[in-house]
Amino acid sequence: MVKFKQNFIRLFLSIVLMLNVSALHALSYDDDILNIYSKILPRFIIMSSIKEKIKDNVEICILYDDIDALVALSLVDKVKSNYPKGIKKHKINLLTTTYSNITKCENAQLVFMFNSNEKNINNAVVFSNKQSTLTMSYDAALLENGVEISLFIGRKVLPYINMGAIINNKIELDNLLLRISKIYTGKDN
Repeated sequence: MVKFKQNFIRLFLSIVLMLNVSALHALSYDDDILNIYSKILPRFIIMSSIKEKIKDNVEICILYDDIDALVALSLVDKVKSNYPKGIKKHKINLLTTTYSNITKCENAQLVFMFNSNEKNINNAVVFSNKQSTLTMSYDAALLENGVEISLFIGRKVLPYINMGAIINNKIELDNLLLRISKIYTGKDN
């Protein structure tokens, strides 16, 4: 009887774990880091030559995998909360879409990427470069894939800029932004 109970408990816990794997993945995003991103996303557009692409509104496209849909919506809510009136007299339009629908981002000045597989990230970088759109990622490791900006999390939280990708995309950044940022120079940085 004891052996039956142990096997039943193991089976039950295995089923619960399998059903909650998607929730565990979504929990890998830190709410404090998302708050920081929500405060700086529009500012990167204003502090770069991308601001010249602004017609009426600042357009930010957030790319995610289906599993991260709620986290993407949380980021949207945070940006709206931090910028209820927009920035520099520009309303902020936030679009969320999956990597498979990236063409919806064609009018964005900035594409923010949540973690995904390498193929999706690389496709998003190529698409963004064709559109001359600034790219930013939650994970600094994606700078290696050609993403232009992320955050360096150390004793201080700093913008982390892939200057090679910025130059290749013919984007210019404000000198103040460059002075306060950590510069990504490659894999062994």
